[in-house]
Amino acid sequence: MNQGTETPKTLAEFREATMELDNTYTGFPKACGLSEAEYWSLLFIYEGAATQSQISDRLFLSRQTLNSAFKQLGKKGLIRLEPYEENRRSKQALLIPEGKAFVEKNVLQMHRIEEKAWRQMDPAEQQALTNLTRKFNRLIQAELNAAKSNTE
Repeated sequence: MNQGTETPKTLAEFREATMELDNTYTGFPKACGLSEAEYWSLLFIYEGAATQSQISDRLFLSRQTLNSAFKQLGKKGLIRLEPYEENRRSKQALLIPEGKAFVEKNVLQMHRIEEKAWRQMDPAEQQALTNLTRKFNRLIQAELNAAKSNTE
């Protein structure tokens, strides 16, 4: 493990790079006139996720935040909520035709841009980026868990 003087500089550069990437991904929803929760919810509904529970698990968002996003998507005329036959209290989100057209025109356009940029890296770079990002996340999670255990 490199504990040299370069660690803070390289970590600062990495943080800056991730903030730039976060800013890019935050720009996707804004370009579509949506909040981040609305944007990703629409995409997941388009891909077949229908319940708030399914989507909140994938987005790591509270049900309350997601409920607000669903209400806004309904007001914008993009989805409708329908109770399930077997459980009337639970509702599924369905894209209405205007919502499907909106996703295909706006949200999927952003993903085509993302995919075009991704294809400009060779497969080894794509895999390395994915593997290293996941590894760094696992290491951070382990350190967070250790710190939490030490405070309990």
